[in-house]
Amino acid sequence: MFENVIADMLGVSGVKGVYIIDNEGALIEAESMSSGEDEVYAALIADVYNKASEVLGKLSSDEVELVMIDGKKDRIIASRAGELIFGVVADHKTNYGLLKIELKKAVEKISAMV
Repeated sequence: MFENVIADMLGVSGVKGVYIIDNEGALIEAESMSSGEDEVYAALIADVYNKASEVLGKLSSDEVELVMIDGKKDRIIASRAGELIFGVVADHKTNYGLLKIELKKAVEKISAMV
């Protein structure tokens, strides 16, 4: 169902994995370099997104638009896509601006589908 969205995101240089996840962390669809761990990664990305939403909700009345974790080697970005969570794992050297633009396009496409 989301193959085109995933393929477009994987076309961004440095992207290692793309995950479409429900709110409870169940994997809906994914494509990654470590496909044996997709379900684990999906659950962890959903957990991070949900915790960030909970924290922001307690600190302000705002809603999370984007969660980003920057590591020394990898960058993880997650965003709400309708009723789903869209997560991306990329190399730390991946252009952040381009990644954010492509993520926003993907989120809009997924939101229109669900």
